[in-house]
Amino acid sequence: MSVPTANTAGAWKPIERFIFRVACLFFVTMSVPLSWSYYERLFTLNWLSLNYRDITNMGRFSPSLITIPTESGRWGLASYADWGVILLAALVGALLWSLFDKRKEYRKLYYWLRVVVRYRVAVGMIEFGFVKVFLVQMPFPPISTLHTHFGDITAQKLYWLSVGIVPTYEIFLGFVEVIAGFLLFFRKTATIGAFLTACASANIVYINHAYDGGVHVYSAYFVLLCLFLLWQDIPRIGKLLIREQDVVPVSYYPAFAGLWAKCLRYGVKAGLIFLFVVLLSVLHWRNLHHDRYVKLPATPGLPGAAGYYQVTEFRHNGELLPYSPFDSVRWQDAIFEEHSTLTFKVNEPIQISLSNGVPRIGDVLRDWELAGTAGGRHFYYYDADTVNQVLRLENKHIPAGRESRGGGNRSRGKDRANQQPRSEFVLHYDRPDRSRIVLDGVTEKADSIHVVLDKVERRYPLDDLTIYQRAKKTW
Repeated sequence: MSVPTANTAGAWKPIERFIFRVACLFFVTMSVPLSWSYYERLFTLNWLSLNYRDITNMGRFSPSLITIPTESGRWGLASYADWGVILLAALVGALLWSLFDKRKEYRKLYYWLRVVVRYRVAVGMIEFGFVKVFLVQMPFPPISTLHTHFGDITAQKLYWLSVGIVPTYEIFLGFVEVIAGFLLFFRKTATIGAFLTACASANIVYINHAYDGGVHVYSAYFVLLCLFLLWQDIPRIGKLLIREQDVVPVSYYPAFAGLWAKCLRYGVKAGLIFLFVVLLSVLHWRNLHHDRYVKLPATPGLPGAAGYYQVTEFRHNGELLPYSPFDSVRWQDAIFEEHSTLTFKVNEPIQISLSNGVPRIGDVLRDWELAGTAGGRHFYYYDADTVNQVLRLENKHIPAGRESRGGGNRSRGKDRANQQPRSEFVLHYDRPDRSRIVLDGVTEKADSIHVVLDKVERRYPLDDLTIYQRAKKTW
């Protein structure tokens, strides 16, 4: 059975026409956003006050019709169910199309279908790549992660951390995706761009399946679209490289007659390149230096306090509690991050967040630190009043979507009527010397605590946490 291509001369065979109709309906549905919420978000954008997430969300979409609440529906084969539904609908639509359309070939329509798929992959890969180029997707691990047991970290988080500790490699991966997407804007380089995209995305697919990641469907989506773009070139490449025969590629291109057609063609292409390459890179640059949408908190922590602390003394409601790894009240250790996060470990179960740590405005909403980790470590954002020596702590384990002071910003969620109240408490601190911090206060449960923390000097194999900072400064 032959497969129709743009080079097929004369009439196509009936089976070729039917296959094309199925492919046309399937790939248009896959490539064009059909959700009303997408267009509602698009038409309500404030174009005078954009951030990189606004442009990223314009290029990040894929069909989402059904959700199967099983392990396979989240990480396995059942998560691809949307594709099966769309394929079934395309088969039915192709049968109806065949009843009314008697054309013998679809060379022009095939060309425009390829254009739609090319541009869809281009904008998707560019926005996908920029979050790596600007070190947003996989941040460098904070101190608390370095003190988390290996078995208490999910497989997905472990992989992301293994990339995040090598910022230059993450930047390289991002440039590969950006360049591949950029090449897809031009038909002369579309084959190279599709091949690079398919290779880069296939790597993401099997990594996410191996490590229970959350973007295997989205990356496989680009592999599928690129295989469609490469379909007409596969026989040519096989003939050239395997049979070692000369190949003279002949492709169909419509004639763009008239000034308006040429202006429309170049205008659409230039507009997309400006939006997803020029403007998006500028917005990412601004975001990098102003710390608006990021995964790790940006507010500096208590000066000179960053590090790992052992809990020398812990009093609960006046009672001295000796160290015990089984105690559900006494802190086992504590960590002050470079940014405004205080963590402490207790023997109390915490529901593991399986998110990827979505970039958000507001430090308290940034959950990369706690995502994918277990082991009883509690995370708190804090405001430090260094004059009165007070820490105002806010529990980061409460689900995001609430209004918060974190970092001096506000959440933009629309569900503020359903927001949960913040879980916060105040601790007074004293610093007798550079290595000791004494905390006194009342917890969320109205229990008084007195905690003496002594800093443990440690040198980390990751060069004292300076690798990420050096890579960030290069931008």
